[in-house]
Amino acid sequence: MATKNKAAAARAILITLGGLGIAVGFIAVQPFALGPVESSSFAIALLLSFLSIRHFQLSLQRRRRQVEWSHSRKRVKTREQPHDYYLFVLGSGGHTKEMLMMMDDGFCHFENFHRRYLISSGDTMSLNHLTDFENDVKLLCEKERQSPGTYDTKVVARARRVHQSLLTTPFSALVSLYGIFQVLMSPPANDVCKTLRFPRLIFSNGPATGFFVGLAVHILKVLYIIPEDKCLFIYIESWARITSLSLTGKLFHYTGIADAFAVQHEEVAKRYGVSNAGPLVFNYKRRPMGSAIRASS
Repeated sequence: MATKNKAAAARAILITLGGLGIAVGFIAVQPFALGPVESSSFAIALLLSFLSIRHFQLSLQRRRRQVEWSHSRKRVKTREQPHDYYLFVLGSGGHTKEMLMMMDDGFCHFENFHRRYLISSGDTMSLNHLTDFENDVKLLCEKERQSPGTYDTKVVARARRVHQSLLTTPFSALVSLYGIFQVLMSPPANDVCKTLRFPRLIFSNGPATGFFVGLAVHILKVLYIIPEDKCLFIYIESWARITSLSLTGKLFHYTGIADAFAVQHEEVAKRYGVSNAGPLVFNYKRRPMGSAIRASS
């Protein structure tokens, strides 16, 4: 694992030095008088240099940030943050069921806590499961005389439909990315947004949209629009991936744009040199009546 981290760092350094080399080269060739073409090329070189350096800074910070994955199922009684705001990326079918099961740890004290769910267009199954889940949270929290907090849902265009041609996928992906930017930049319409404009943590467990959310966050951080300590992206590979990473998982693994990365099976962890968080999908504690949680078990 250390070898892979060193290799990733070396690649980032080469990219940064390459961008700086281009910029320095243009300065050396045309130090005083630049024509229109040279000026444009010089501006592009400076932009590439800036983006490369910024990307390297963020990558280095992520590698330094250590995340300890606990296999314990002990309940947490309190939250450290007085106000909190999380974003959950849901995917159709099993991805959504797994995410809701990982979320359901029996905790019910959600005062001043906001949950935002991002769903792809046309994914009615995830919306139905989510509605059942939030209804259960509300009932169970009221039973314990605790606040269920608040939540909202945001729908973005699907990055790629099933069987969609690879030729048209880049266009639909750009449309999806634009919608994701809007979701990230629009705070919840409640008291939470008075102290938290951006979600503190973002969770994804494998749907393709999750990678575009991570990419959007990385771009906004490169441009200094989102602070580095906000929108920390947590990627947990689907429990169904027992021997290899999914395509989304591979993209996060090799680009390094996730702040934390873990799988749920030891074989996958050893194969790719990543953290094994254990079977988080079996984290659920509650057994509400006729809900998405019961349907998932």
